Amino acid sequence: MSSTVLILYASVSGTAEELATLTARKLRAADLAAEVANVADFPAVSLAEFDTVLIIASTWGEGEPPPDAADFVAALPVLHLPRLHFAVLALGSRAYPQFCAFGRRLDEGLAKCGAQRLLARVDCDTKLKADFERWLAGVRRMLGAR
Repeated sequence: MSSTVLILYASVSGTAEELATLTARKLRAADLAAEVANVADFPAVSLAEFDTVLIIASTWGEGEPPPDAADFVAALPVLHLPRLHFAVLALGSRAYPQFCAFGRRLDEGLAKCGAQRLLARVDCDTKLKADFERWLAGVRRMLGAR
């Protein structure tokens, strides 16, 4: 198991990627090892190699994952991840009926795999700065406590 915090992002517009990069920078400033990857380039089975994963995920269209996240999502139901700790930051727009549906799906999917939540999922609308800062503060607090 790696002590490096894995930060995965699923993005359509690039916002999730930007937040993942910022999260890694903040964690590294706190002397924590952090690695950033796009879920499109990360095989879900490799989650078993990490102790902690942070996922920043955008919902696309009517509650769907970004198109390049489909393989990652499809692989989740068969995984067994009892040693993994995770936190999800879900991005979306309240203008859509399925607000943050993809982030909810990831959060629930990881829990069904036996992974343990570091903190409750945070759902963010288009004005996300305060929600992101709250999520990041919670993540940092939980990582410092472990």
